[in-house]
Amino acid sequence: MRRKKVVLQCSCNFMRAGLEALIKDTDLSVSLDIVDSSGDFSECEDILNILPVVNLVILTVCSRDYNLTSLLQLVGERLPKMHPNSKVVLIGDMADVNPLKCYFRGLRNVSIILNKAITLDELSRELLSTTENKEPSFGKSSSMLTPRELEVLRMLLEGDTARKIADDLKLNFRTVSHHKRAALAKLGIRSLCPLVNLMGKRKYNKSASPWERVLGQVSL
Repeated sequence: MRRKKVVLQCSCNFMRAGLEALIKDTDLSVSLDIVDSSGDFSECEDILNILPVVNLVILTVCSRDYNLTSLLQLVGERLPKMHPNSKVVLIGDMADVNPLKCYFRGLRNVSIILNKAITLDELSRELLSTTENKEPSFGKSSSMLTPRELEVLRMLLEGDTARKIADDLKLNFRTVSHHKRAALAKLGIRSLCPLVNLMGKRKYNKSASPWERVLGQVSL
């Protein structure tokens, strides 16, 4: 069986090393092959833009050091253009997992969203499932977000008003409002509040993660 080519992004060196060890030194190595890894989104995007083939992208999204709009741009807009058939695994803080599931369930390429406190055995099973072309465990919305809906949401989250977005995109104000309502309906939420709250979180957890325990080290 041909191994799937994996790109890994994680800002925490301990967690990244733990994930690399989990994939390279266990049975997962039969199915997955890490072709590159990085510590931030911009570097990860550069890597994705250069590599000819990427089947799986693993992104860790700790609330203290990621920006929701940049995540949206990478996962929702740029990655589908660079690698249309790639799948994305998001690993986040416990408090962020449900909002992330709500936010990304409208994206076809997001395969799994996991709590970073997941056990190593559970993580291995979930990563293995990405090789079997299963439906995402968090379910899909009835329709996918369009590029324009993604763009409008991103601009709203960056603080632009609907009027400014209409001017910048040369759209009617009512058209922008329509795109906003349609996107929120597909995400299963009534307002931007859950997404704004998610962007505003900056929690820091000093407890050891499963990946750090793989290495026998604790991040301080």
